[in-house]
Amino acid sequence: SLNNVTHFVLYNVSIHQRWVDYRLIWNETEFGGIKNIRVPISKLWQPEIVLENTNDGQFTVSFYCNVVLSSNGLVYWLPPGIFRSFCPIRVAYYPFDWQNCTLTLRSMMYSAEEINLQLQTEIIKKKKSPIEWVVIDPKAYTENGEWEIVHKPARRIVNTQLPRHSTNHQEITFNLIIRRKPLFYIVNMIIPVILISFLSLLTYYLPADSGEKVSVAIAVLLSQSVFLFLVAQRLPQTSQEIPLLGRYLLFIMVSVTLVVLTNVLMLNLHHRTPNTHKLHTWIKWLFLERLPKILPMSSANKAAQSPRGIPPRHGSSLGLITRAEDYVAVKARSDLLFECFAERHGLAGRTTAAGVHHYSIPSTLLPLLEPVLDAANEIISDTNARNAYDEEKEAWSQVARTMDQLSFCIITPVILLGTAIIFLTGIYNSPPALPFPGDPHDYTEENRRFL
Repeated sequence: SLNNVTHFVLYNVSIHQRWVDYRLIWNETEFGGIKNIRVPISKLWQPEIVLENTNDGQFTVSFYCNVVLSSNGLVYWLPPGIFRSFCPIRVAYYPFDWQNCTLTLRSMMYSAEEINLQLQTEIIKKKKSPIEWVVIDPKAYTENGEWEIVHKPARRIVNTQLPRHSTNHQEITFNLIIRRKPLFYIVNMIIPVILISFLSLLTYYLPADSGEKVSVAIAVLLSQSVFLFLVAQRLPQTSQEIPLLGRYLLFIMVSVTLVVLTNVLMLNLHHRTPNTHKLHTWIKWLFLERLPKILPMSSANKAAQSPRGIPPRHGSSLGLITRAEDYVAVKARSDLLFECFAERHGLAGRTTAAGVHHYSIPSTLLPLLEPVLDAANEIISDTNARNAYDEEKEAWSQVARTMDQLSFCIITPVILLGTAIIFLTGIYNSPPALPFPGDPHDYTEENRRFL
């Protein structure tokens, strides 16, 4: 098992050790044909093979069992051991990472001039073949739920730069190249984070008057902070590398922050009025004429056909007032008033040669009509001002909707592309095909080498 936080690997192993002690050779015929005996290891000389890269100060085996001593001086010792070795973890592609953990065994008391460390050999077809792999007993092996073994090479390393009398001149290394199984992290962390991140894009479909656009985006931002805290608890505290999942969470948090900022800007535009802001000509051209034709907006065609650059509001008097003003532009309002007044009171009218229709009004009615005309003109000017106010306010709302759609069309591809790039770099981070770079041998039992 590999602990991600403390950088140590727990091994349950049995170390096969064989050596020849010429002082322990006896003649079988002199001792009743005895070939093998079992004696305590404390009674014999031993090469003092220890684990160099231990993590808990336990350099030797856990249990000193007896050794099998043969008449030819061959000593066979198979002690069990539980080793905790240090394994530096690279978290750059977490949880699609792989690690290379090493057990380094050497003698700390005897140099290469006194003992010669070699890998165990087997006789295959009358040829010696070194065992250049970690032997795993299928009956005693329990598969780890988080890691799978990809390569398990073993080799003897001789440091020619050091003299033979140095204890660091030779060593035996056992490598375990393991790959993390990402299914647990995909189901419990990656998929929820992706789904929650895309919930922030739904804020662009909420109406501005609902008052929930910014609240939803901030709720998504807080939930991602919780996931970032969970990821930080499962990883070592290192500043050398940022894990892939951490990078994605930071990317999504920045994206959601931009969503919050664009929603705040959109709400600011939506609630603008002619009393607080002036709608400039370039804003009308860009957000009411140009962008609605480019962006996939449902009201783009209606806005383009509207005489004022904004779609008329359904169920309101704005459309009727617009059509009435088109008629007023052709005929003066005073003529309209006199026509209605004449038809009601039966006044006689005449048509001039130029085709202009005039009505004759009694002089006694003129003083009475003056306040009526003044009130009518005041009502008309107030209506026109109110219509202009409503039209500019509706224009600001349309500018806000265009800004909302523009932000959606920009941020959505950025999140999709960023998600694909970040996770594809992790998925394609696979262990090497061979254990050691530059060495064509794969150190497996199927492709064993002979001496």
